[in-house]
Amino acid sequence: MTLAVFSDIHGNIHSLEKALKLMDTFKPDKYLFLGDMAGYYYYQNECIELLSTLDNLVSIKGNHDEYFLNAINNVEKLKKLDAKYGKSYSMLSSSLTPKSGVFFNNLLSYEKNNYYEAYHGSPNNYLEEYIYPDKDINFKTSTPFVFLGHTHYPMNIKFNNTMIINPGSIGQARDFNQGSFYIVDLKDKKFENIRYKYDSSELNKKILELNDKQYLIDVLKRGKK
Repeated sequence: MTLAVFSDIHGNIHSLEKALKLMDTFKPDKYLFLGDMAGYYYYQNECIELLSTLDNLVSIKGNHDEYFLNAINNVEKLKKLDAKYGKSYSMLSSSLTPKSGVFFNNLLSYEKNNYYEAYHGSPNNYLEEYIYPDKDINFKTSTPFVFLGHTHYPMNIKFNNTMIINPGSIGQARDFNQGSFYIVDLKDKKFENIRYKYDSSELNKKILELNDKQYLIDVLKRGKK
């Protein structure tokens, strides 16, 4: 079975469109989204429409998805999220489609099977814990793969007999200004990190039009460290 593993879309439809076209060339048997549709950028409804065209998609809840669900009917909570992360929260709350509402409410906390475990954060804290390559691993697993999102940094590290993979971010890569996902062959235990460029100019225009946080533009232009 071939998996397309991806994470942290954050409403960036321009990057998601390019990513899904590339994923399709690998003919994956299953798509695994590791969470964070909400937050930062503005096209969550459009992204969810696009994901709804995929066969065999599993979607995990991210911390920003949880923030949104907890604030959706609370104006003060939405204002606080907007102040910290940008205006996408209140915009999504006011424009949420029925299909998007179902999507957010049906997100899984995690997924486990004989081949892999999948979390947004980690097995210890499925929403909030960041696992970077230099972090000591302190969780137990017996599956061949563990898939984690949340950091926006792609990685693959061997831990005992398990390969821990973070696909990086579709919507807001933080190592350099390219989208990132993984293609994983569960049977042969092979994997490949796919990086790709996309046109973010329209997204930049939208950020300026909304007079939103400069950070949202700066991170899209980030150079390789």
